Amino acid sequence: MSVVIIDGRVAVAFLTSVATLGSPTVAEVNAGTRLETLITPTGLVINPTTGAVDVSNLGSKATAQRAGRVQYAIKITFHHDGTADTAYNLFPYRTNGFLWVRRGIDRTQAVATSDKCEVYAVESGEPDQVDPAPSGVWDFAVDFFLTEAGYASRGVVA
Repeated sequence: MSVVIIDGRVAVAFLTSVATLGSPTVAEVNAGTRLETLITPTGLVINPTTGAVDVSNLGSKATAQRAGRVQYAIKITFHHDGTADTAYNLFPYRTNGFLWVRRGIDRTQAVATSDKCEVYAVESGEPDQVDPAPSGVWDFAVDFFLTEAGYASRGVVA
């Protein structure tokens, strides 16, 4: 069985503008700030959950349900990167923009049309300094909240 090893094959960028969530352009992505080298190895967490809508009625013998609203729990843990502190300075409380993620393609490969991607319209929460640990590094975590603009979990670069 053939599998895709994910190591080195995730690219993440924060974009200030995207005209169409499901099809960001190469120019829009390239204008963003690349972040994958600032994220801890297990620091990209994007977890969708779907609410259940009760569609049963008085005559139902069982609770019938349909898929309802989608909610995303997005949290990214970053390294502080010295004096530039790129990610920390990029995400003060309530920063709005677009989180772009490309998986399965070497992170150093140029963004190209037809690349599969995810785009989330987000607002950042208050950065949380990770508690120090022996032999550790100085990290911080940011929760991101999906905004009304929404998301495209199966986008394609245009």
